[in-house]
Amino acid sequence: MKTESCERERTDSEASIGAGCTKVAFTTFGCRLNQYDTESLRTLLQASARFETVDRSAEPDVFVVNTCSVTAQADAAARKAIRRIHSRHPGARIVVAGCYAQRAPHELAAIEGVSLVIGAADRERIAEEIERAAPPGAARLAVSPIEDARTFLEVPIAEMTERSRAFVKIQEGCDEACAFCIIPQTRGRSRSRALPNVVVQVERLLDAGYSEVVLTGVHLGDYGMDLDGRRLLSDLIRRLLRLPGLSRLRLSSIEPASISEELIDLMASERKFARHFHIPFQSGNDEILRRMGRRYSAAGFRSLVERIANRIPGCGIGSDVICGFPGESDSHFQDTFDLLVELPVTYIHPFTYSNRPGSASAGFDGQVPGEVKKRRTRALKRLSAVKTEAAQSVHLGEVVEVLAEVGQGTYRQFAPRANAVETRGWTDNYLRVRCISSAPIADGKPVSVQLERLEDAELIGTVVSGGSA
Repeated sequence: MKTESCERERTDSEASIGAGCTKVAFTTFGCRLNQYDTESLRTLLQASARFETVDRSAEPDVFVVNTCSVTAQADAAARKAIRRIHSRHPGARIVVAGCYAQRAPHELAAIEGVSLVIGAADRERIAEEIERAAPPGAARLAVSPIEDARTFLEVPIAEMTERSRAFVKIQEGCDEACAFCIIPQTRGRSRSRALPNVVVQVERLLDAGYSEVVLTGVHLGDYGMDLDGRRLLSDLIRRLLRLPGLSRLRLSSIEPASISEELIDLMASERKFARHFHIPFQSGNDEILRRMGRRYSAAGFRSLVERIANRIPGCGIGSDVICGFPGESDSHFQDTFDLLVELPVTYIHPFTYSNRPGSASAGFDGQVPGEVKKRRTRALKRLSAVKTEAAQSVHLGEVVEVLAEVGQGTYRQFAPRANAVETRGWTDNYLRVRCISSAPIADGKPVSVQLERLEDAELIGTVVSGGSA
């Protein structure tokens, strides 16, 4: 996409940043929240007449790498990407943002090719900082203390790279103190977006053609606590559900303590409120939960999931689990595994525990050997596949609404009949479906699909109405 205000391309003689139109490409690591942050950076740059967003094939002048630092593997992936970009584009300036940039700016600045490292509290000035960026090999640091980030950064995003669903960040930061986590050190304290501003943002995205909106945040359930001292998430959801043009509203990850009976009842009664909760679980053993600093028990988590399943039939329930937290014995892990077997969860995201510099658990006794952690992770991945298949099988023969995904392409060679088109998408309860139709489906539009079979861990069905391009 090209900004209208960018009036001309740079010439060969205009070699420095700030001369003519600066081409910028983006690379994002990590969660949906990071993807939203990348869109914020893109929007801030496109608001300037000096920057143009381009694909990497257009030989960008600047690469913005938005990093994650949730695990050591995430750090390593970011470093590898930076080195690869520099190798392929030695004249381009590399800007590093995100959690890794806030956590270890000097470490990133030492990587060859990095011109700028920018912190979470400094993102609003990204255009200015890129203009001042050093040449490749002489990195500039623009990383303020995270305590300087005291308010929500308001950016009027009107377009997203992934067109089928619009992600809207309503909250940033976290006030919790989980032993394994460094989010408070990389994103700061909890800060909420004003409710009227969220509504305006969603209205703008609906006007742009999006039909599903996903609310996201670091600690979604704390939305509004810093605004007037009361929880406002349910109020916000009710307001958004009334907006014309909205087909589906979904929540990203939300903590167990934040899921109230009011929220469950709201999901059960509102058709547009997607039947889907992603709830961090982390462990099914109370001793390990206490060591982690989590504010619930295994029995409390069981009760919550069972209430959701009983109140909202067919609800998709996913969960994160940490494998190999310090002190986790085989018996502790077995408690987690057994509880997940019994609960009506539909998928599991297992994470191999990784020591994070600055986290409390980095200094804990009882560090678990790497191969043991990986073995436990593999076991939960297998269990997740079983859980997902069971959830999929229940819906065979039904007609469900699927939101088609942009950029998934067509797969004519796999179609069961001539001249068929295949597109992938998601149901409201977070089941992936391969949709077979006689004509292309419009980007991000809901279609009714008759589910016919399960093949290669994927639901397959025929479009019976809606969605024509």
